[in-house]
Formats: sequence, structure tokens, C-alpha cells
Amino acid sequence: MAPRPCWAEISLSQLKENLAIIRRHIGPERKVLAVVKADAYGHGAVPVSRALEEARVDALGVACVAEGIELRQAGIRAPIVVLTGFFPGEEKDLIAHDITPGITEVGQVERLEKAAGGKRTRIHVKIDTGMGRLGVPCSDIPRLLDWLATSPSLELEGLYTHFASSEDFTSPQTDEQVRCFEKAREQFAARGLRPPLIHMANTGAIVARPEAWGTMVRPGSMLYGYLSFFKFPAGRDRSAEFAAQLPVKPALTLKAQVYLIREYAANAPLGYGANFVTQRPSRIAVLPIGYGDGWRRGLSGRCRVLVRGQFAPTVGTIGMDLTLADVTDVPGAQPGDEVMLIGTNGKASILPTEPARALGTVASEVLSGLTKRVPRVYRD
Repeated sequence: MAPRPCWAEISLSQLKENLAIIRRHIGPERKVLAVVKADAYGHGAVPVSRALEEARVDALGVACVAEGIELRQAGIRAPIVVLTGFFPGEEKDLIAHDITPGITEVGQVERLEKAAGGKRTRIHVKIDTGMGRLGVPCSDIPRLLDWLATSPSLELEGLYTHFASSEDFTSPQTDEQVRCFEKAREQFAARGLRPPLIHMANTGAIVARPEAWGTMVRPGSMLYGYLSFFKFPAGRDRSAEFAAQLPVKPALTLKAQVYLIREYAANAPLGYGANFVTQRPSRIAVLPIGYGDGWRRGLSGRCRVLVRGQFAPTVGTIGMDLTLADVTDVPGAQPGDEVMLIGTNGKASILPTEPARALGTVASEVLSGLTKRVPRVYRD
């Protein structure tokens, strides 16, 4: 059966190049934990992790135990850290698959200790320094340290936290979180616990907050080729500087083929709710991609595509399966033409941040939202 003509191309060589750019930026003395949660931000966790393992990444980060098991069953041997902790009953799976848990609350230590049964088990401890979701509160650190002091099984390999506003240079929050984390580190050190892996820096902090790099960094969106939406004080925009320092490029290109081209007279209503009416005689391309594929309905009339090297606006309401593009000004456009929704042709680009801005969200949501109806095709 022929696949539906809508697909995502993933450049594994670009992914590896992005990793190399990050390494050059942070220096050889620091390790990289590549975040591959949410199916590697929609890029495909197993192929991406294999490519990163080939590039000798230091560790992989996932969001849940099931994501880690998927990688182990696919033959991935690199260290895997579950960054958001684990649920009761998952302790034995962690140990059986050699997956390192993030400890996000004190009760997890007792459960993991029982499951380990004396087997040496590496852990990372997450400190809540201000994100306010997961992590051991500073008030619980003494109790946690008491548990670790008597543990015959658990080896503290890492200490980490999660920044809430690292891309916002108008807020003091990140500086406050760093100070809070350093105080927590001092408490651990006072009890003789000095884990070798200290990691705070997500993409925003890797770009511009070297004081937060610790001994390991955690690139997410940057690894896949796009930086955060930064916020600066008036007159102090550093976006161009950051892009020059870290010239990562998107690894994913989203494409479809023109299914049909229909010709309409002026004043023709199109699509659900007749939300678009032609203002002139128009040629409208029908594209086999819609919100069932993750191309969000909220992008209706707010995004564009590349056809034959030219931009064409989308029109009408995006349906579950179809999107319309006005190709009136694209000479020669015809059924079967390749259309780019995200990507570059060397002269013109539609970065994933473009639809993200139109939706008022982040590129990570756009890419991780691409559904399994969109086949991933791997290059290199």
C-alpha cells in the first residue's frame, strides 16, 4: 500500500552536527545529556537515540520509565536518566533495564531501596528550586540525606534542577534558582555527598548562562535545531548574537504533495464555515495534511508553505485531513508538486518557530504534536 503523501524527513547528520556545535560551545570538560523524551520531540526516539549514541553522547534523558524501556529494547546502551521520576511499582523495571531514576520526592528513595535489594543502583536527585512541579523541596533535603546516608544500595551520581525562565532576561528567577541550587549542593557536600554530575542548564541556559552549566547540560529543542524564544530588556536584544554562537539547524523537514489544484472564480467560499472567500480568480492547492496529522487547526489562515521555491499562503479552515494553499501566484504549480510546511530549500525557510509563533506556543509543541500518520523518513 502506498503511503499517504505527507511525511517528515529527519536528517541524522544534522542532528549529530547540532550535538557537535553544543559540545564546542560548552567545552570538553562538560558532559551532554540529550533529551529524547516525547519521541525525541517528534523526531523518533529510537533512530535519534541510535544516531546520538553513534556520536558518543554521554547520556539520554526521558520523561518516563516506558520511554527508557523502549530504548533499551531497541538495543540502546547509553546511560538513560528518567528526568521526571517514577511511579510506585516501576522500581523493578528501572533496575532490570539499567535505567537511572530521577528522585523527585523523598518517598521514592525508600521504595527504590527495597526494590534494589542490595544491588548498587545509580540515582540522580532533582531539587525544586522554583519551578514548583517536581523535585525535592529544600525543606525535605535533611530527611533525604538521612535516607541516603544509611542506604546500602543507592549511589548518588547526579544532582539537578529545572529552570522555569532561563530564556527570560527580564526576570531574576533563574539567578534565584541557581543560588537556591547552590545552597542545596552545600547541604549535600556537608554530608560528604558530592555527585559528579551536576546539571541545571536546559536550552535557554546553555545558550547564555554559563554559570549554570555545571558538569553536564541538557539540550532539548536546541539539539533538534531551534533555540528558545528569548525575552530581553528594551534595547538589549541578543538574539542575533546567540544564533551566531550556536548555529544549529532544524533536523526535521515536514512535506506533503499537492493532491489537487482547483480553480475558482472570485467570491467563492472555501472550507468549513466558509471562513475564506476568494478575492480574485484563484488556483487553490489541496494538501493531504490536517490536524489529524498534528498540523493544528489553529494555524488556519495563519501559516504559509513553500511550493516550487515560492511562499504560498494557506487559506480556509484546516480540516482533520486536508489543508488549502493559494498557489495563484506560483506559476506552473500542479498536482504532485512537493510542498514544504517546515524546512528550507536553501534560499527560503519556514522554521518550526514560525507556526509556533502563529499559535502562541513553542516549536517543541508543534514538532512533538506530529502524529503517527506522518511517516518519519531518515536521511544520512
